[in-house]
Amino acid sequence: MADHILQIVYPCLPESPFPALDPDFDKPSYSSDAAGGGEDRISALPDDLLRNIFSRLRVKDAGRAAATSPRWRDVWRSTPCALEDRHLIRRVDLEDGIDWSALAAAVSRVLVAHPGPFRWVHLTWNFMSSQEEALAKWLRLFAAKGVENLVLVNRPWPLDVALPASILRCSALRRLYIGVWHFPDTSRRTVPPRGPDVFPHLQELGICHTIMGERDLDYLLACSPQLKILSFNVSYGFPSRLEISSRSLCCMLLWFSMAEELAMVDTPRLQRLIIYTPGAGQTLRVKIGHAPQLTVLGYLETAAHVLEIGNTVITAGVPNVSPHTMVPSVKVLALKVNFAVTSEVKTMLRFLRCFPQVETLHVMMICQAEGRGGDKSDDSEEENKEENHDDNSDDSDEENEEENHDGNSDDNDEENEEENHDANTTAAAEASAQLSKFWQEVDPIECVEAHIKKVVLCSSSARGPTSLNSSSWFLRED
Repeated sequence: MADHILQIVYPCLPESPFPALDPDFDKPSYSSDAAGGGEDRISALPDDLLRNIFSRLRVKDAGRAAATSPRWRDVWRSTPCALEDRHLIRRVDLEDGIDWSALAAAVSRVLVAHPGPFRWVHLTWNFMSSQEEALAKWLRLFAAKGVENLVLVNRPWPLDVALPASILRCSALRRLYIGVWHFPDTSRRTVPPRGPDVFPHLQELGICHTIMGERDLDYLLACSPQLKILSFNVSYGFPSRLEISSRSLCCMLLWFSMAEELAMVDTPRLQRLIIYTPGAGQTLRVKIGHAPQLTVLGYLETAAHVLEIGNTVITAGVPNVSPHTMVPSVKVLALKVNFAVTSEVKTMLRFLRCFPQVETLHVMMICQAEGRGGDKSDDSEEENKEENHDDNSDDSDEENEEENHDGNSDDNDEENEEENHDANTTAAAEASAQLSKFWQEVDPIECVEAHIKKVVLCSSSARGPTSLNSSSWFLRED
């Protein structure tokens, strides 16, 4: 279970500025002058160029290089540091078992040795339930040394390790991703006062598989006046209602979340609203309040999502879509629909009427075998017939054997095939006629007739994509 959670969480995290670990990841990535016996040309470089070189080294390599001379040590200390705990793990640790306390101690030594600033800190390998003292120390150092980009993930179990409230004192943060924590209670007096001074520079915030209350989310939004990107990934459903009010937010992402409601209450600069829910009977109410610049929206699921625009719920039964229930700013729309279910098709058509200026339409089609209720498809009926046939197979076999003994099997088979063929032909003709009549009765849809320039069709498995990379083509769609 823990590995499964991490497999979904990790792809949601920002990409590392360093390449993936190679088989020789615990060996130095530089050549020693003593080993080569050649002229030391690197030491002759100016300090600015040396800092550029140090900034590209993994923290272990940078530390080794800094230990070779006082000058290089000064250069390293004056270079903004990038720290990833995976770079402190040795090959022997992976083979014999990682000493988690030793790993935490190694992280602490780097944070103490370097005066800052830390441009990038990525800590995702440790079980923090047993490293409470180290975690508290790290957060104090993060705040003191101006960490700008922080990814902090607890390696489960347990899933509800308390994240110290001192995370709210890291005022230099520009990007923050936290994963598998219990967020601090912001109603306590120990947290900084609510206001823009808490995270004055924060532009990107990712909440991954973390328990938090609705008031805690409201606190974060009020404390982040420059926030542009907000994402909830693989969440428990705590909070169950996400009410978003932010004057700066440009992109909202809800990925594999179990929330019951997502409400864009007051988001005047919101441009992208990206949604992908796990399904499995989970219903999500999507409310679009004030979002005049919304350009990209999806996936809206015809079976699992209830769309509300203003104060009107958009359903297949709504007779007309009025101007106040339209969002003309949307240019890219993505829908997920099962065309074998009539009610879903009707809901899809109703959704399309709400976005009259759509130019690019993405449609993810659910296979008939994945039907989520409603009208049964022809395939479902055939499956039922096959199941009934299996249940009565023994009796049928005995009857066939008797018929074979009577010498009439060939004639009966031919008659049965003809009858089945005629029945299937009649059923197919009736279904085709009904489908044709249905589409002929559909009223004109403005975006379909006048604005859509591109349609992208794709099919979906029952599980759907398991990482953000699976829908990167849609997230980057212009």
